[in-house]
Amino acid sequence: MSDNHQVLFRKYRPQFFRDVIYQDLAVGSLQNAFKSKKIGHAYIFIGPRGVGKTTIARILAKRLNCENPDGVEPCNACTSCLEITKGNSNDVFEIDAASNSGVDNIRELRENVKFNAMGGKYRVYILDEVHMLSGAAFNALLKTLEEPPAHVVFILATTEYHKIPETILSRCQDFHFRKVPVTVLQNYIETLCAKEGLKYDSEGLFWIAKKGDGSVRDTLSFMEQAVIFTDGNLTGAKLRKMIGYHGIDTFTDFLNQLIDTTQSAQIFETLENLFQAGIDLGKFIWDFIEFLNSLLLIKDNLADRESINIPQEDLQKLKQNYRELDREILVLLAERIFSIHEKLNLMKLRSSYEMKVYLEIQFRKLILDREKPSVSGLLAKISELTKLVQGDISLIPDSVDTVPKQVQAPSSSPKPTIPKTDEQTIPAQEKVLESKKQESQAFQKESASLPKTNQPIQNNNPSEDMEKLLKEKFSGMEVDPNQFKNL
Repeated sequence: MSDNHQVLFRKYRPQFFRDVIYQDLAVGSLQNAFKSKKIGHAYIFIGPRGVGKTTIARILAKRLNCENPDGVEPCNACTSCLEITKGNSNDVFEIDAASNSGVDNIRELRENVKFNAMGGKYRVYILDEVHMLSGAAFNALLKTLEEPPAHVVFILATTEYHKIPETILSRCQDFHFRKVPVTVLQNYIETLCAKEGLKYDSEGLFWIAKKGDGSVRDTLSFMEQAVIFTDGNLTGAKLRKMIGYHGIDTFTDFLNQLIDTTQSAQIFETLENLFQAGIDLGKFIWDFIEFLNSLLLIKDNLADRESINIPQEDLQKLKQNYRELDREILVLLAERIFSIHEKLNLMKLRSSYEMKVYLEIQFRKLILDREKPSVSGLLAKISELTKLVQGDISLIPDSVDTVPKQVQAPSSSPKPTIPKTDEQTIPAQEKVLESKKQESQAFQKESASLPKTNQPIQNNNPSEDMEKLLKEKFSGMEVDPNQFKNL
């Protein structure tokens, strides 16, 4: 490494507003402020690490003191711009609030703001990680922040918005910075690879951008490390080895072993092989949980590249191979394995061997639970048995329930009863009712030959009653018997 080597995130730090990526809200607002000549006296930049808060603060300071501005952009060539770029300007002060958090530091700052700028128009104070100031320091800053001298501009930067007092926020113009998406980072580092003359492929750039977790600085820092590890060949195969990614083949095999009870013994072989290879079993279990969650997102049609830690090429394979897999099985497995991982963290085992023994016991228990019938399986079995029973009932002859041959004189004319039914049993019940109607007519003929008694007969025509009841019960129903073939 040469003595003048400069790391990537410093080498490619934006020097103009137009070079900043994915922070259009903050950049556009500041550019409009210069166009309308309405510069605020206090700004607060809020957002995650490495997304450009301090960088934009420096560009803003350069534009405020630039001798030959190019519209809304600094010239980056005058004395003031060059001094700010090098970090030795007498008019721009970058203060680390974490190490200057006391009230005495703020009192010193209040005394210094009274002096005019030495070379430019403004004295710019950039307070990084301002949420680290103490309560007394915040209170000491209030009055100066509200009514600073005309030549002073405050720029506060923080990663923890909720720790800033409302009294401070109300005195500043706040700008929220966002994480940079993986696709934007991937396109950005692709342009840098072309400038640096590096070899790469799509998967390699994906892993670099994914490792950055939305931070441009973290992405370039990891890219610097990857360039050294791969000797300038940023391919997916080498990056997977670098970050310890096992690939979807390992996870798909492990999932198949959990689902297929005939392959259960291979689970312990997989754990043993990972242990012998020196792989962190805790990390492997977490990566497998992420894999299961990715499958669930695929099932829910939410498989966008920002929420899944899997390259696009592997994602297409998963969509094809696990399209028919039961979603309930995935949910249950993800829940159980997450519980295993949670207990593993709480136990704080001392060695990888203890971790392997614990996982073997837990997966053996999981296998036993998987062999037990599930609720959905029981319901499916009950449904199957119900269909078989209904099929057997439809084969019972109609003569099972008949009128006895020996007829006695009733105290009153028998009144036919209609069994309760629903739409699914109407065709079979119609046959039974037709048989009842014929039997009632036969009973009427036999009753006519019997001797008369003193007890009056309440109904002289049972068939009419039967027809009346049929009309009342099934009036307005239109049922196709072909829809109920199994009954």
